[in-house]
Amino acid sequence: MNRLSRAWKLLATFAVYALVLGILMGLSVRSPKFILTLLGIGFLISALFWDVLGGLILGGLTALLALPFLPAESSSLTWAAGFGLSALVVGGGIGWINRAERKHPQQKRARLYPAEIFQRALNPMLIVDPSGRVMERNDRAVELLGSVKHLSEFIHIDDLDRARAELEHAVSVGEANGLELRAVSWDKETLPAEIRMRKLSAEQVWVEVRDLSDRFELERRLWETEARYRYLIEDAIDTLDTGIVLLDRDKQVIWANQTIGYLFNLDRDELIGVNLRRVLTQMQPQMPDAGAFDRVLAAGEESFVFTLRQGCEERILEFRSLPIETERYQGGRIDHYIDLTELKKLERELVEKTKRMEESNKKLEEFSHVVSHDLKQPLRTIQAFSQFLIEDYREKLDEQGMSYLLSLQRSSMRMKNLIDDLLKLASIGTKREPLESVGVKDVLTEVHEDLGALLDGVDLTCPPDFPVVVANRTRMAELFANLVSNAVKYNDKPNKHVAIGWEEQPDEYLFYVRDNGMGIEERYQDRVFELFERLNPRDDPESTGAGLAICKRIVNEIGGRIWVESELGRGSTFYFSVPKRSRVLAHQST
Repeated sequence: MNRLSRAWKLLATFAVYALVLGILMGLSVRSPKFILTLLGIGFLISALFWDVLGGLILGGLTALLALPFLPAESSSLTWAAGFGLSALVVGGGIGWINRAERKHPQQKRARLYPAEIFQRALNPMLIVDPSGRVMERNDRAVELLGSVKHLSEFIHIDDLDRARAELEHAVSVGEANGLELRAVSWDKETLPAEIRMRKLSAEQVWVEVRDLSDRFELERRLWETEARYRYLIEDAIDTLDTGIVLLDRDKQVIWANQTIGYLFNLDRDELIGVNLRRVLTQMQPQMPDAGAFDRVLAAGEESFVFTLRQGCEERILEFRSLPIETERYQGGRIDHYIDLTELKKLERELVEKTKRMEESNKKLEEFSHVVSHDLKQPLRTIQAFSQFLIEDYREKLDEQGMSYLLSLQRSSMRMKNLIDDLLKLASIGTKREPLESVGVKDVLTEVHEDLGALLDGVDLTCPPDFPVVVANRTRMAELFANLVSNAVKYNDKPNKHVAIGWEEQPDEYLFYVRDNGMGIEERYQDRVFELFERLNPRDDPESTGAGLAICKRIVNEIGGRIWVESELGRGSTFYFSVPKRSRVLAHQST
């Protein structure tokens, strides 16, 4: 009744009192009790419409209306006075109750959200009655939903029944939370929303509408991102050379990649829900032992290799299995089947090639001994007899004859040097030479002594300290000797300068031999390391052109690098690197 307008309250009060007065005027009864009782009934009915002030006014007016109908006796006045006082008390009390009842929903709402917060809340909020009629709405509700007057105006028609049921539930139980449905905005756009309801009174229900558009958009993007990455991961796994199978706790196939179908010549889709190990057993693979699978499952990290024959084709596979730790597939396993067929084939080929290389090296070594004996012996004879002729028949030979003999000696000496260099080049790499810790400073001291007169008049500079490297001592001496002798021999300057130095790199030692000689054109800088390559044959007729080729072979054998930087007319710098110990040993083991 508190929801009636003031006009309707006045009209109802007038109707009640008109009915009561009509009854009194139509009856001839003048009993004070009857008159006051009838007016009291009308008063009580009308007082239900008013608050305290209205109840007091109505009580006073009712007492005044009773006076014309009461007999003119002192007792009647007493009755009228008592009735008036009672009417004032009862009317004020009923009015106070009405006012308190009317304020109760607002107070309850104020406890949830004060008026200012209610109006400025980020989410739409409304107060509705049990039928869904909107009694109050905040600014956000007007902004998003419009000036709606009923629940049906902002709930999608397909979700309206659910919303009504939720409203009934809130009225009966007191609260309803988390109903997701579709709301309709003021511009008729459908929005995903969540409805929360709470009962304020028998006539009022608080409703909050949460717009879920941003959440749904985020979920959509997350789903798309997850789907995209899931596709990329599955596609990547699908294209691996390793066969991968996911098994549940019952060892049934959940998923398998394409490689599994290729390895076992099966349609992978047909494997879903199948025990793959039973399928493999039917293929009769050659296993290390009957309990190989169970042993891997128990150990967790072990693996074994087995052979699978399918017709004329043979596959060698390595099996590994790991437990799945995720909650969804707890107790399952990921099986890996690694195809070793090509690897084993390459291993066999490598063993065969290594064996053939060892045989070739052995034959080459035997050939070297043959060359050393069969070719050097005639040369020694030629050199010996030519020397006898020069010494014993010098007076009998004319100048041209002596020239022939000297030319014969020079050619035989060059032939001897050429054979020595060939044997030296052939010996590098044909057999493993012992590696040891070599002090480079000691090696350079030996080289200086060996070169002797060649270094007379040469300005040779070296730093005071050199590192200790892992190499073959003889080969290191040969390497430095060749580079230093070339720096002196191919130097056309009157004042010859040769500098030897080094620097430490993270993984290697870098050495260099620098001279101020004639230099090398850029187009020839790669050719100088080729066998029998002599860029200035007239300057050193006894040179075989094998010195730098030998240097390159020595450096390559220890896993290093060698190159030259040069400018024509301004000298050359030959660089070579020696890997540090770990890399040298690794290179030697291959």
